[in-house]
Amino acid sequence: MNHCHFSILYNELPFLKQKLPFLYENYQQLIFFDLGIFEEENLFSSDGSHEFIKNYPDPENKITLIEKTNLDDVFNFTGSVAIGKQKMFAVGSQYVRDDIDIFWCTDMDEFFNQSLIRKVENVFSNNREVRSIDLRHLCFWKNFSYTLSTPEEDVMTLYARIARHTPGNIYSHCAIQEQFKETYFFDPEDEVYYHFAWVGDSRVRRKIRYYTEPPTGNPGNKGMYNHYIEQIWEKFDSNLMLDPHTLYGYPWMHPNFIGLKMGIKRFDKATLPRYIDSETLLADLEK
Repeated sequence: MNHCHFSILYNELPFLKQKLPFLYENYQQLIFFDLGIFEEENLFSSDGSHEFIKNYPDPENKITLIEKTNLDDVFNFTGSVAIGKQKMFAVGSQYVRDDIDIFWCTDMDEFFNQSLIRKVENVFSNNREVRSIDLRHLCFWKNFSYTLSTPEEDVMTLYARIARHTPGNIYSHCAIQEQFKETYFFDPEDEVYYHFAWVGDSRVRRKIRYYTEPPTGNPGNKGMYNHYIEQIWEKFDSNLMLDPHTLYGYPWMHPNFIGLKMGIKRFDKATLPRYIDSETLLADLEK
């Protein structure tokens, strides 16, 4: 089967350095749309992401880098969350080749095992009614030694990232499971996404500024996030986490602790996907 992976991104170089070689080896088509839609002017990444993709060796002509900067002429789009991201998905959809069988759209900070690719093929081949596939997320916290958890489970359900491709389809942002409603879920014991949304001190502090300061953020949330950084993030003591099965810090460990009540558990980073260099990735996220 032919696989296409589509990515929207902005300043994601640490993840690109880890993920692009893996994607190039395993996918038949790669589409990247790099655009700072929340900046005052829509510009490409400033951290070298754009140049990294543009200059990446591509002897098989797999890579498409979209360089459109004005989305005002995009009217046919769908999905949820930010309108700009929905428009980016609509533009990217136009580049998916007709001979593609399976469309993927994981975020740059979402990783998975190579074994998932063949399992996805088997699901679609053996279940004609299945139109999309979802995995639970192991969401990491601070570094690669801890994951966010609840008393009920160690994984989170977010959005489907995999669909059976239909030529000409306009793919939705964060709503694949609504667009392709017969969704197959993998058991977390079998496959998960390794999600690094809250890894790296510098990156987390930048995200919180993005969430709380104009023009992108809500200043009304600043008190919650400041409390989180000062009382939880900075005062975390790993020496308290002696038992790998104990839930620590519940319900305050997620940055949005009002809406998402979670603790953390220890994680054996030796079980990360083999292509991830966790030490280099963490160091890059701190730059």
